[in-house]
Amino acid sequence: MTTIVKTTHAQDFLALVPQLVGFTPQNSIVFVAFRGNRTCAAVRFDLPDDSAEQHLRRVATSLVGMLSKLPVVDAVVPVVYTDRPYADRPHADRLHADAASPAPASSAPASSAAAEGSSPPHSPPHGAFVRAVIERFRFSGYRVRDALCVAGDAWGSYLDPECPASGRPLDDIAGSSALGEVPEIARSRFGEVEQWAALPEVDLVTKERVARNLRTLTRAFDSAQPGSRCLDEAGADVATALEDPGRMHDLTAVLELILSHDVARLDERAAAFVIAIARSPALRDVVMLQWAFDLETGDRVLDDAARFAAGEPADRLSSGGLMLGQGPRPDPERIDSAIELLKAIAARAPRPSRPPLLCMLAWLNWALGRSSVAHLFIVAAQEIDARYGLAELLRTVLDRGMLPEWAFAID
Repeated sequence: MTTIVKTTHAQDFLALVPQLVGFTPQNSIVFVAFRGNRTCAAVRFDLPDDSAEQHLRRVATSLVGMLSKLPVVDAVVPVVYTDRPYADRPHADRLHADAASPAPASSAPASSAAAEGSSPPHSPPHGAFVRAVIERFRFSGYRVRDALCVAGDAWGSYLDPECPASGRPLDDIAGSSALGEVPEIARSRFGEVEQWAALPEVDLVTKERVARNLRTLTRAFDSAQPGSRCLDEAGADVATALEDPGRMHDLTAVLELILSHDVARLDERAAAFVIAIARSPALRDVVMLQWAFDLETGDRVLDDAARFAAGEPADRLSSGGLMLGQGPRPDPERIDSAIELLKAIAARAPRPSRPPLLCMLAWLNWALGRSSVAHLFIVAAQEIDARYGLAELLRTVLDRGMLPEWAFAID
């Protein structure tokens, strides 16, 4: 379902940005992309540290280059979210608009003063970086409709000469009626980014039951003879520990049944099953990719794991690109279900067993473009095992600002 909310004031636009991103950004810059008069994407990046202007230009060039991968985008609104007070900034942060640059489009949410191309006598925090971003966007042929800042104590526009030097009250955003125009069914469930990465509370009795089942399943897996289906034998052995033994004929079928479980009534044996098989990197990837895509993908990844173990080069495996975000877009609703399930499982897992689960959560969030959330899961995994391989790999991916290719596809 497509929801259209028209905004004519910057504060109404800002009220909707967290809805577009999926959470409330912190110390970030968000590029809201437009096709014509409609938003089509919102991409968030960490704000750079205060640096020399040359470095800020390089960062701006890199970020604008990433946004350029989005097809059919012709305009953008950069929005800075910072904990800094609005008026507490170095002199170098002050933004002086280039009179030779084309004026930003007059379409909302830009103020009329900004639309006329006037230069403000002041600037919110991070003005030097935003100036570099605006210049880079304009050089690349994008219209900059406005450039906004939500600081710790006020908000304002980098392009509005009429904006007070101390900014405008945040209550303008909190009191906007724009979000009320979004139907309840279409609203994103969002909050602070830390809330997205928080594991649910689990009582000690439940944790002990899971640990008991995990010990049993670990013995079963360790004693199973590996075959061409990568421990299908063990998957069949644990079928009796799940709800419907008659449907358990291989590992991926077990995983598909577990994904269908109601998280609120998650079976301790099902949780222990996932924790146990996630110890194997190959089977961990089967869980992660099957729950992101579908059962057929799980079968394909499982077959590729067996072929790789038999000596097949990684570049000849059909599923190899999926881990790097290459291929068809996964099902966002399926991934959201998998994330909620994995969070419930990770919360029940003994702490030393959590890194594989936390890395799966990081990858699934990264697959949806939620790099900020992914980063928190990686940090949590490395606090337990600083040398866990997938955590190191994903951290490198995030540090380089990489996103999956399907994140840049627009339906």
